[in-house]
Amino acid sequence: MKLTRWVAVERVWKWMAMTALVLGLSARAEPPPDPELLAQGSREERQQRAARHVLVTTPTMSMATGEGGSIWVWGGAGGQLMGTLPEFELASPTPVRMPGMKGAVSLSRGLSGTHSLALLEDGTVEAWGLNGSGQLGDGSTASRDQRVKVQGLTNVSGIAAGTAHSLAVLKDGTVWAWGSNFQGQLGDGTKSSRVVPTPVLPLTNVVAVAAGSVYSLALRADGTVWAWGFNNVGQLGDGTRDSRLTPVPVPGLTEVVAIEAREDTSYAVRADGTVWAWGNNFQGQLGDGSTSSYRVTPAQVPGLSGVVSLSAGRTFALALRRDGSVWAWGNNTSGQIGNGTQSARELPQQVPGLYGVVAVAAGSEHSLVLRKNGSLWTWGLNMYGAMGTGSDRRTSPVPVAGLRDVQALDVGVYQALAVDQDGSVWSWGLSHDHSHSMQAAPQRVQGLTQAVAVASGNLHSLAVRQDGTVWAWGDNAQGQLGDGTVGGLRTTPAPVQDLQDVVAVAAGENFSLALKQDGTVWAWGANYLGQLGDGTQEDRSLPVQVQGLQGVSAIRTWGSLVVALKQDGTVWFWGNDWWAQDGVTHLPDQVRDLSDVVSVSPYGDELRAVRSDGTVWQWVPQQPGEPGLLLPVDGLTDAVAVHYSPSTYQILRADGTVWSMGDNNRGELGYPTREAHSTELKRVPGLTGVVALSGSGPSVHALRADGRVMSWGDNTFGTIGDGVSPLHLEPTKVRTPCRLLGLASGEDAHELRRCHAEP
Repeated sequence: MKLTRWVAVERVWKWMAMTALVLGLSARAEPPPDPELLAQGSREERQQRAARHVLVTTPTMSMATGEGGSIWVWGGAGGQLMGTLPEFELASPTPVRMPGMKGAVSLSRGLSGTHSLALLEDGTVEAWGLNGSGQLGDGSTASRDQRVKVQGLTNVSGIAAGTAHSLAVLKDGTVWAWGSNFQGQLGDGTKSSRVVPTPVLPLTNVVAVAAGSVYSLALRADGTVWAWGFNNVGQLGDGTRDSRLTPVPVPGLTEVVAIEAREDTSYAVRADGTVWAWGNNFQGQLGDGSTSSYRVTPAQVPGLSGVVSLSAGRTFALALRRDGSVWAWGNNTSGQIGNGTQSARELPQQVPGLYGVVAVAAGSEHSLVLRKNGSLWTWGLNMYGAMGTGSDRRTSPVPVAGLRDVQALDVGVYQALAVDQDGSVWSWGLSHDHSHSMQAAPQRVQGLTQAVAVASGNLHSLAVRQDGTVWAWGDNAQGQLGDGTVGGLRTTPAPVQDLQDVVAVAAGENFSLALKQDGTVWAWGANYLGQLGDGTQEDRSLPVQVQGLQGVSAIRTWGSLVVALKQDGTVWFWGNDWWAQDGVTHLPDQVRDLSDVVSVSPYGDELRAVRSDGTVWQWVPQQPGEPGLLLPVDGLTDAVAVHYSPSTYQILRADGTVWSMGDNNRGELGYPTREAHSTELKRVPGLTGVVALSGSGPSVHALRADGRVMSWGDNTFGTIGDGVSPLHLEPTKVRTPCRLLGLASGEDAHELRRCHAEP
C-alpha cells in the first residue's frame, strides 16, 4: 500500500509538469518540472522554462522560492542585501522566510552579491541591495533599506543581474537594461550608466537573458545567441577580443535552449542536450580537458549529453541532465565539484550520490541543488553561510575540541595554534601546506616539544621552546621562516637561525618577529613596507634587530603593521604608511598621547588599548604626518585586555568575564541576536574564568584559567575548532525548517513539513 502511494505521487508530479508543458509557462510559483520533461516540448517552450530560476547563490547569500512565491534566504550578508529589512537586519546561517515577499516566480543575484532581482507573477520586478550604479532601476543611485519596484517594467518574463547591471526580457521579446555601463554592458550604444531601464537595440524576439560580470547575453526564439559588453577573454564568443557597445551574434550556435554567464565565461545548452562554452578557462571551467587561457568562439564540452539546464560558478560549472543527475567540472579547491576531493576536474564528472535533482545553482566556492522532494543539498566551502548548513559561524561560545590544559594560544586568519601544558603544539583550521585542506579540530604538530609560546601568520607558524629558540614552518616565499633561504614550503618545524633567549613571537603577513628576554625585537621576512623596522625595505631571510627599540614587553601584528608595547607603558609602531605621524614608518614611531598601557590590539586603521587604570582607549590615525585621535571607550575601569576586530571588540574584565560591542555579521558578539550591530557593551553569556583573548578578524577565542579554550564567531576556515568543518566535500543537506517547492516522494518524504505560502 505504501509503494502504491509513492507511485501515485510520482504520477501527480509528472501530470502537473506535463500540464505546464502543454499549456505554456505559468506565471505562478510552482515546483520545477522533472528534468525528463524539461527536455520535451518545442524549442521555445524549453527556452521559456529554462529562463526561470527558483534557486540562486553567491559567495555571501543564497535564495530559493517556496510555496506561493515566497522567498527563502540565508547567508552572511546584512538585511539590506538580504531583502529582510526592516523585520530583521542580520542574515541567518540557515534558511529563513523573506518577510512580506510573495508571488516570486524567478530570482537573480548580482555576481558580487550586492544586489538582487525578483520577478513577480504579475510581470513586475522588485530589486534590493546596493545601488551605486543604478542597478536597482528605481531612478536613483541611492542604496535602499527595503525592496523597491524597478521603474517602468511590466510583462517581464525573465531577469538577470550582473556585477552592477541588470537585465530584463519582456513577453514582447524586447530586452531592457540598467545600471553600470562602463564597458557597454547595457547594449545601448553608449558607456553611460542608466538608473532606469533602457531598451537594448536592435534585439527582438528574445526569450532569455544572462549577465556576466560586465557583459550580457541574450537568447532569441530562433535559437541564436547574441552578446555585448566587455570582451577581454573572448566571453562574447564572436571570434575577437573586441568589446561591443551593441549586440552581436555568437557565430556557430543554433538550436540553443538555455544560456548562462558568470564572471567572464559563457555557456549555452542546445536542444540536443549538448553544452557549449567560451571565454575564460584558467581554471578549466570550459570543460574541454585543458586550462588554456581563454577561447573566443564556442566549443562543445565533451562527454556531456542530455543536459537540460546549467549554472556557472566563479571558476566551475554544474550541468543538470534529464535523468536528474548533476555533472560538474572546473576548479575544485574548495570541493565545489562534490566528488569528495579538492582536485580540479577539467572534464565533466558526475556528482556521486545525487538523484532526482530539478534545479542547480553554482556559487563562488560552493554548489547548491534542489531535489524533486523539496530538499536542498549543498557542497563546497561555506564561506559566508551561503550553503545553509550552519557550519560557517558560532553565535555563542563553544569549547575547542580535545584541549584541556592550554597554556598559550594564538589565532591567525586561517589557522589557530595552542600550546599544551606538556609543551606540545596543536593546530586547527586551514592547512599551511598549500593543499587547502582543513582541520576542524586540533591536531598535534609533529616534531615540536617543550614549546612555551606560538604565533600564527597568514601562511606560516612560529613556536618558542623552553630553551629560547624559535621554530618555524609553512610558507617561505619571502624568507619568513628565517633559515637563510627564500622560497619553498616546510611542513615540519625547523629552527630559525642565530636566535636565542626569545620569550615571545608574532607572525604577520609573510614576516616574523621575536621578542628577546633583554627587551629587544628581531624581525625577518617581507619588508616592502618597512615592517621589519630596520630602516630599509629589503626582505631578510635571517633575523635583524628592529632599530631604536628597547624595553619591549609585548608585540602584536596586523597585516603589515607592527605594534610594540614597552615596559614603560608606551606604544610604538611601524610598517604601515597610513599610521605615519611624521611621514615615515620604516623605523619605530611612538603613538603620541597614549601612556600607561598594559594591553594593545591593532586592526586595520585603528588601535584599542587598555591602560593600567582599567580604562579602554581607541586610537585612530589621521592623515599621514598628523597626530592620531585618542578617544575613551565606554567608561570601563576594570579592563585587563582587549581584542579588536573589524568594527567589533571584546573586553576581558578583571573578574574573568568577557564583554563585547560592535558589528555582529559573523556572530562575533558571542550571543544570539538578529541585530547586525550593538552600541551597548554586553556580557558574553556563560563565559567565566577567562585569562586571555586571541583571534583574527571576526573569530574570537578565550583561554580560561582551567586550560580550556572557548571560541565563537567566524568559522570560514575552521578556526572555531569544535570539530564542525565549513568544508563539505560531498553533498550535505541544507538545514531547512520545512520543505520548499516540491512534492513529497521517496525515502525522506516525511522528514520535513511543507513550507506554506504564509508563515
